[in-house]
Amino acid sequence: MTQFIIRHFIPDADNVRDAQVRERYGVVSGIVGIFCNVFLFAIKLVIGLITGSISIAADAVNNLSDGLSSLISVVGFKLAGKAPDSKHPFGYGRTEYLAGLAVAFLIGMVGVEFAKTSIDHILHPSAVLFSPVLLVILALSMLVKLWMGAFNRNLGNRIDSTVLRAAMQDSINDVITTSVVIIGMIASQFTSIPADGYIGLIVAVFILWSGIGIARDTLSPLIGQAADPDIVQSIEDIVLSFDGIIGVHDLIVHNYGAGKSLASIHVEVPDSANFVAIHEVVDEAEKAVWQQTGVFLVIHMDPVSVDDEHIQQLRDMTLSAIVKIDNRLTMHDFRVVDGDRQINLIFDIVAPFEYQGEKQQQLLKEIRRALRARDRRFHAVITVDHQM
Repeated sequence: MTQFIIRHFIPDADNVRDAQVRERYGVVSGIVGIFCNVFLFAIKLVIGLITGSISIAADAVNNLSDGLSSLISVVGFKLAGKAPDSKHPFGYGRTEYLAGLAVAFLIGMVGVEFAKTSIDHILHPSAVLFSPVLLVILALSMLVKLWMGAFNRNLGNRIDSTVLRAAMQDSINDVITTSVVIIGMIASQFTSIPADGYIGLIVAVFILWSGIGIARDTLSPLIGQAADPDIVQSIEDIVLSFDGIIGVHDLIVHNYGAGKSLASIHVEVPDSANFVAIHEVVDEAEKAVWQQTGVFLVIHMDPVSVDDEHIQQLRDMTLSAIVKIDNRLTMHDFRVVDGDRQINLIFDIVAPFEYQGEKQQQLLKEIRRALRARDRRFHAVITVDHQM
């Protein structure tokens, strides 16, 4: 079914880097979600009214909120697909994350209301009717949600969408909550304890947890999460594959929505290289990164000495001292200002984020101490970077 929908409703479906194709994926997912959730809402609401079950009614309203969530996702994808303009030169891709945040807020509100209603039902219990037919209908709703989960997972993985993956997780949560509802219906036949109210409270907790999870996933890129390690490695590998580029560092990736990233990187090139020739190499590297990853890359060149044997020995000695302190440290932009009484070793190190404040100062003291132990004339001028 999923492949049928993709094939008939998403033209050029394999071109997932295209903004319009991505938008179609989101819209199709949203429309399918609206249809399925409204259908389940109608069935469960009727069952809840007939049986007097607050947990089934809660589950029905949860499906309605899921339908509204799907509608918000559609709007979010439509806005995210808008072309860049003078006010937003990098496009509107982040509205997809805002849509996910709105969905999370809506789910959270529904969860709170369900919790209130369930507590009231525990304090003021009422009888719950039981019928095998109702169980069959609820079981069928679980199958629908399982399919929706698989459907959104497939589409979410295709376009790398946190919103669609969140929709997948929400569907799986619905399967769990409906299972709990069925358990509550059966339990109510064997005990006078208001099991339905307690089960409804469990449903509310699952809904709240789902909302928190979606909020966490959508807030992270909005706040500024670290770049995908695979993308980072791909960019570095592509750039380093070009002759004349001997090192890379200070890669920063800015996310403006899924599939819309701007990056900058420093590359080390021989200081003896022909300026015009190496500039052409840099241009080719930028184009290659764009073609292979979809990331718009800007490269800054750092000339370094590669022919001076004395500087090379000092560089190797300095790196050896740094790695002995912490083998996660790397070094770049190494320069030397030589003198009779003092030799300035100027360089940057890339350190894990744990090196902050006092711990960072202690690291610098250890590096300087290690270098001075090799030659008291060494004076280290160190800049600390962190991997972005």
